[in-house]
Formats: sequence, C-alpha cells, structure tokens
Amino acid sequence: MDFGATANRDGKGKHCSLGAASDVDIFFIDVDTTKQNQVSPHHFEICTKMKTLKEDGEDSIKEEPTRMKWKRSLDFLLSLIGYGVGIGNIWRFPYLCAKNGGAVFLIPYAIFMILLALPLTFLELSIGQYSGKSTFDVWDICPAFRGLGVAATFLSGINSMYFNMILAWILYYLVHSFMSPLPWTTCDNWWNTDNCFVQTYVTANSTLNETNTNHQPGINGTYGRHQAYEYGINLTMDSTTNVTNSSLKHTTASEEFWNHNVLRISEGLDDIGAMQWHLVVALVVGWLMIFLCIVKGVKSVGKVVYVTATLPYVFITIILVRAVTLPGAMDGIKFYIIPDFSKLANIQVWIQALMQIFFSMGIGWGGFTTMASYNKFNNNILRDSIIYCIVGEGTSFYAGFVVFSVLGFMSHKTGSNVADIVKTGPGLAFITYPEALSQLPLPQLWAVLFFLMLLFVAIDSMFVSVEVCVTTITDLIPNIKSRARLIVTAGTCFFMFLFTLVYTTQAGIYVFQLVDWYMAAITLILITILESIVIGWMYGADRYLDDLQMMLGKRPSVLFKYLWRFVNPVILIFVLISTLVRYQPPTYGDYVFPPYASGIGWIIALSSAVPIPIWIGKEIMQRKGTLAQKIKASFKPNANWGPAKDYKLAYDTSETEMM
Repeated sequence: MDFGATANRDGKGKHCSLGAASDVDIFFIDVDTTKQNQVSPHHFEICTKMKTLKEDGEDSIKEEPTRMKWKRSLDFLLSLIGYGVGIGNIWRFPYLCAKNGGAVFLIPYAIFMILLALPLTFLELSIGQYSGKSTFDVWDICPAFRGLGVAATFLSGINSMYFNMILAWILYYLVHSFMSPLPWTTCDNWWNTDNCFVQTYVTANSTLNETNTNHQPGINGTYGRHQAYEYGINLTMDSTTNVTNSSLKHTTASEEFWNHNVLRISEGLDDIGAMQWHLVVALVVGWLMIFLCIVKGVKSVGKVVYVTATLPYVFITIILVRAVTLPGAMDGIKFYIIPDFSKLANIQVWIQALMQIFFSMGIGWGGFTTMASYNKFNNNILRDSIIYCIVGEGTSFYAGFVVFSVLGFMSHKTGSNVADIVKTGPGLAFITYPEALSQLPLPQLWAVLFFLMLLFVAIDSMFVSVEVCVTTITDLIPNIKSRARLIVTAGTCFFMFLFTLVYTTQAGIYVFQLVDWYMAAITLILITILESIVIGWMYGADRYLDDLQMMLGKRPSVLFKYLWRFVNPVILIFVLISTLVRYQPPTYGDYVFPPYASGIGWIIALSSAVPIPIWIGKEIMQRKGTLAQKIKASFKPNANWGPAKDYKLAYDTSETEMM
C-alpha cells in the first residue's frame, strides 16, 4: 500500500519522513508523540497510516505504478517543449516584436514571463505530477471546481480540431512543394483569375517587372511601387500608369493559390459550399498521423518527440544560414531587432506582450497537467518549468530572425518596405513566406524544408491536446486495459475528424477564423484565474508548498506563494477586462462577417465555460447537511486527493535535486 509518505528503515516504525530527501530527510515526526504541529494534519494522517502498516508487518511500503510513466525525464521535457513551441511562435511573435519596438518588446515580455508564465506553468505541471491525475481528476483538490477540468478538456478538443486543419493545409503545401515549377509561382493554372500577376524584382527608382499570364484588357502601364497587405494586394501606381479600370484589384500568384486552389473560398459565411476533397484527404492523413503518435500514450509519444521536437530547430537553422546570406536580409533583421525605447511608454506594447505570453505558453489548456501526471513523483518539475519557459519563448525570438531575414530579401526584390509586407497569421505561412522562398535557387528544397518544419511543429502541439481528451476519458474508466485505451484513442480521433470536416468546406476559412477569434477569449482566462484562487486561497499556498516539499525534497521559494495569491489573479483579471474592452467583431481580410456571426462566436466562447457553474451546483447538491455545510465541504479536498500512487521512499530518491 502507498499513502504518499515515507517511513524510515530503523525497524522501530516511529518516524515518518515527509520529504523526498537527497542526503537527509527534510521532515521527521514522531507519530507516537504530539509533534504533528510540524506538518499539516493531512500529512500527519498519512504517517499514522504508514506506522500502522509497519506494525502489521508490511516492511515494503511500495506499490507498483498503476499509470503509464515517461521512460526518461528527457521524453517529458521534449514533449513539453514541443507542445509549447507552436505555429504562433513563427507567425505571431516575430510580427509583434517588430511592430512593438523590436528588441525592446522583450523587456515587458520577460517581465510577464517571470510574473505570470513561470508561476502558472509551475503550478499546473506540479499539481499534475504530485497527484498523478488527469486534468479532470486533479480537481479532487477542490471538487466544486471539477468543471475547470471539463472546460479545459473541452477547450483542448476544440483546439485539436482547429489545429488539425492547419496541419492539413501544411500537408497540402508540402506535397506541392515537390513540383516544378512551384504552383504558387505561376499564373497559367486552372485556379488563376485574370487579375493574377507574378512579381519578379524592382530596384530603387525603377519599374516592377510583372508577368500577367492572364492579361486583363484595358490595363497598360508599369507599377512604380508595390505594397502588400495581409490578404490582398493594393497597388499604388505612379503617374506613368494608364488605368482604364480603376476598380481592378490585382492579386499575386501565391494569394490565388491559397484562396482558389487550397481553400477554394466562397463569398462568405452564408455560402458554405461543398467539402473540398483534397482537404478531406489531407485531413485524414493528419488525423492518422496524430493517432499513430499517441496510440500507446506516453510510450509512443516519448519516442516520437525525439524527432518532432528537435528537427524543427535543425530546419530553422538551415533556413536561417541560407537566409542571412541573401541580399536585403540584414535590413529585415534590423527592422526586427533594432530597439525603439520610446515604445516602452506605450501601454499597448505592454498589453500586447502580456496577451502574447499568456496565450502562447499553453497555460490553462490542461496539457501541462496531463503530461506531468505521467512523470515520476520526484521529477524536478521546477527545473523543467524554467527550461520550458526559456526554450519555448527563446524559440519565438530565434524564429524571428528566419522570418525577417527572408522578408528583408523579399523587400529587396520587390522594392517595398519591410513594414509593408510583414504579415501575421496564415498570411505569413501560406502566402508571404512561400512566395519569398520561391525566389531562391532550388526553391523546391527550401519550400520542403519550411513546410516540414511547420509539420513537425504542428504535430508536436497537437498530439498533446488530443492526449488531454484521451487521458480525461481513460481516467474515468477504472483499471482500463491497453486495448480499451486503443479504442478510446481511435474513437476520439475519429469523432474529432468528423467535426473538423466543416473546415474543409468552401466557407471553412470563415468558420476557422470565427473559432480562432472566440475559442479562448473567456474560458481560458477564467480557468487560470480560478486555478490561482484555488491553490493560493482555498487549498492554501503554504499547504501546497508543503506538498511540493514532500515531492521535491526542498521547499520552493516563498515568492510563488505571493505570485499565486496576489500577482497572478490581478494580472489575469486585467487580461480578462482588457480582452472584453478591446473586443472587435471578427474579420477576415476585407470580408466583414454578418452580424449573427458574433452571436455564434460568443456561443463558442462561453460554451466551454458552462461546465464550471454546473459542477459547482452539482457538487453542492450531492453533499449532506445544511447549505453552509454543503458549500464548505464542496470546496475542500476529497478523500481521493493526495500524492500519486507511485510515490517513492525517500531513501530511493537520491537523484532529486532542486535548482
């Protein structure tokens, strides 16, 4: 039997260690005396039970783990980094950094990493490792808030379906990257319109060489300056241009490939159109890849991450080495990193940094708790939390050099400013970057490397989100066998695939944008606010630090207590208020969504939060006693809360160290 505490081996059964000690035990209490005031009543009860077992002759107070475990701590760390380093690190962070003062943006970013990201990451990882429970069962610590686990699982499910569509797009581009010429570089394809043009190069005070395979009658002239915007091309023409149709909008070959080949986009959300079978096939391949990655849980994930978490860095470095040698690359890098200290006086820069660090770290989705629940009990989770924050966000900054060196090259080729061509979101990954890479020698090689990098980044982020849903379901099934887990995994992937089919329709990009706009707007912030309140106030920060001391062998800094109790809730409430105040209706390029779309969006935003009040009411109603007694009991840890079942004896944990 295992109650999560350790008994010394002096044969007398008098002392109980509450520390996973490295050389000496941290806490010893005599269970035959009144020294229980040294520890919490919960820990004293554990020791008392263990003394009884010792007196009954159970010398080996161990129990084999009933939950799968990471084979090596590196498996977990790589999975953690792979989960945190997502597409947003490539298409969102560099854009924000460049637009908000260059390297100066790193100052507020680092401050919020220390004040918010690190303590919340450590909280979610440590609670999963300490309890060995899924994002649902971990709320035995405060049963009334079990709805937080349901909400996090729901969010991860929505995110998985949303993210797999990105994976499908990447796969489609990857296949086409082997073609010569690259299909997004020409205008003589079936999907091109009469407005398509292929740009080559322009130098200062010269003209832009343009190839318009499908020439539109009535246009005669040259373009002196080319300005690109997010989802369309606005051509500013000089006095030498003769235009007989001023309403004509030119689009690049890369834009037309994205809109008319990949998406085959309809006129709007009202025109749902048909499913596009090329995207359905890509979606099937994507879900099959995810299923194979998680088919055996952490056993298979722990092997896959050595490829998926490391190769993106190899590809990024290869592309960077080539990109910095291109003409104009340094102009792009200067635009990216040259600091503008005046930006620090702009409150919007601080808000942007706060929002980016919160939404990019993976906090509140349940992924941290789920992954850490498969850790060995004495894994140094504080060390892993610090490494994750540094490597994860450092990758964002590193990727920015790749992005802006290529954009600088594109700026040099087109004669436009870097500021005019920089984009964020899908426009960067699927329009601007493929177009820029096509200008390089051996464009197929660079396109393949780029989309392979995106592929591995997407897979890493996604299989953890799916695993959150699978683990939550399997943890609700007592003594689940491997075959049953296989069925649950396959069923989860299949049903998510069915729901994802809506993204393959001609209006799929509008649905995608709507989900992206609202998915995490409210619930994700609520989850993290309530997590901080539960640990900091209801369960008690000091009590939780006692638990961590028991697990780690050394008490974490008291600073975490004040961060969880005061700093994190205040910052998170500000994030929530800022999100609501800054709300704007969704748009996609020039397309304005119909009024009813906002209603659908708010349903998406709030539906995942519905389980929170439902479970509070459910827990209170199930209790016995007066209403006050029911409420009080609902917010206390239940009998299932405690250390993970594979807790090791203190004398077996000599490898545990704290930073």
